[in-house]
Amino acid sequence: MIKLNRRIAAIKPSATMAAEARATEMKAAGIDVISLAAGEPDFDTPEHIKDAARRALAEGFTHYTPVSGTMALKQAICAKLARDSGLAYEPAEILASAGAKQAEANVIAALFDEGDQVIIPTPAWVSFVAMVNLSGAEALLLPCPESDAFQLDPARLREVLTPRTRGILLNSPSNPTGAVYSAEQLAALARVLLEHDLWIMSDDVYEHMSYDGPVAHLFAIEPRLKPRGIIFNSLSKTYAMTGWRIGFAAGPREVITAASRLQSQNSGNPNSLTQVAAIEALTGSQAEVATMVAEFRARRELTVRRIRALPGFRLPHVPQGAFYCFPNISALIGARLDGRTVTDGNALADLILNEAQVALVGGNDFGAPDHVRISYATSIANLNRAFDRIEGLLKRLSA
Repeated sequence: MIKLNRRIAAIKPSATMAAEARATEMKAAGIDVISLAAGEPDFDTPEHIKDAARRALAEGFTHYTPVSGTMALKQAICAKLARDSGLAYEPAEILASAGAKQAEANVIAALFDEGDQVIIPTPAWVSFVAMVNLSGAEALLLPCPESDAFQLDPARLREVLTPRTRGILLNSPSNPTGAVYSAEQLAALARVLLEHDLWIMSDDVYEHMSYDGPVAHLFAIEPRLKPRGIIFNSLSKTYAMTGWRIGFAAGPREVITAASRLQSQNSGNPNSLTQVAAIEALTGSQAEVATMVAEFRARRELTVRRIRALPGFRLPHVPQGAFYCFPNISALIGARLDGRTVTDGNALADLILNEAQVALVGGNDFGAPDHVRISYATSIANLNRAFDRIEGLLKRLSA
């Protein structure tokens, strides 16, 4: 038996990517699968962004760039952070990577070590825990109950902070719940965070997927946190650029320098053509972003209505951002079909995929095994067909 590095051996595949890969395999086999698992917009990248990449290709911009990104891209990111969040950064405080996931992994590896503890409020994106564990630190999962709209209670945060706590990962709008922290909620969390010396990491990937106005930013509300704060963001969701693989981190120069050193050894610069496209995305017209968000809002309304009509599904809170719903399916645990029993969200998602040919993601790896994640990043026609199938399957279940 091959002996692997113990940290690598302990990693599970990404649950979201595994669900989408299974749906893709079934489609390739000729099965009519509708995927509500994908964590990516179903829109095409805007044409003006693709044009920028075409021009860069024609002009021969196909060689290495600085490891942490070109100066032009870093300046565009700084301008974006000032425009959208009112936050001032310098190019030396920016790391461009092959997606926000790589930026997060590099920064987390640079900041934390054995004996450190990093708080992850759950439900949380499936990769947060893996990235913390790979650094050697301990991921402390802090459940945020549905009764609190999946948001972190400042008093509960204060209870779990210890001298070992060296970081916390916040995500608003949230994947998988769609929860968005208000300015008042962030201010209350900031008062607790100011009492402790730890790194505050803010995953802002879904910042523009918000349906009730702009998303407040913790570091703008409490600037005293910014010197020990890290922002992670991506162009994948906002500009439908998932396959281009471009994201960034913004934070103190020393942290960015250390993460850049790591990136110089594990990958090098992000794609040169993608960097040019990213500059155009950040500095060019934002009209298509608004169009996409308006369509997601309409899909959200449909998805919420259809979920609430499903027997055994409960969705007390309407998601305020991202493009996911995270319904509670605990009423279905113990239900049976043809000898199979629903034991948790993963089991229900597997049953729905195999029997109704609709792909969802079970809530287990998000830290909420009595939930499933449903993405509405697909057409209204597909959503209606998918919910018709799920409804038909649920009627076949027995207690």
